[in-house]
Amino acid sequence: MSTLIDVEKNGANSNLTAIESAPADNRVVTSETKAIAAYTVSLPILKIGHAGEAIRFLQQRLISFGYAISFNGQFGFQTDAAVKHFQSYYGGLLVDGIVGPKTWRALCENSYPFGYYFYSEFIPTFYPYDTHMPTVAQGAQGNAVECLQLRLQNLGYRLLVDGIFGNNTRTAVELYQKQVGLKVDGIVGRLTWREIGQ
Repeated sequence: MSTLIDVEKNGANSNLTAIESAPADNRVVTSETKAIAAYTVSLPILKIGHAGEAIRFLQQRLISFGYAISFNGQFGFQTDAAVKHFQSYYGGLLVDGIVGPKTWRALCENSYPFGYYFYSEFIPTFYPYDTHMPTVAQGAQGNAVECLQLRLQNLGYRLLVDGIFGNNTRTAVELYQKQVGLKVDGIVGRLTWREIGQ
């Protein structure tokens, strides 16, 4: 295996290049080791509106940390929200949604020091989408609200992932409840959690 990872050959982010120098050996190459190795190349600065293989690599890293986002190569609102959340929880990073050298370095480290507490099909989590989720409504704050907001982002609702259940989150919840045929009350209880987690 002469090429460890080929993250970009052509496209919008042409300065992201492949690693061609990895020696052939019996080592197990995981997404984690690939990511760490990939940081040895010049990674581009990415922000909302960008597209291409570099975005797919970014999304792969975010997914490995538990963010339930699309793997589509498009830096949209969903990826932007995940990047900002990662920046805010990692510590020492500017929360601007721009993936520059410091954010890349954080994304490519072996461990994520502050943990991650939201649902993911990839890793064990504190809040799975099941009947044990707490009921949340306007005025609530915390991890469960961030979990809700991130899931609503994944479903296409445009709102800030800040852990605060405000007017915009309530509106998104009500629209979702109407869409799936639930009682429209803006309260996220057992039935709404069950639907939103599918």
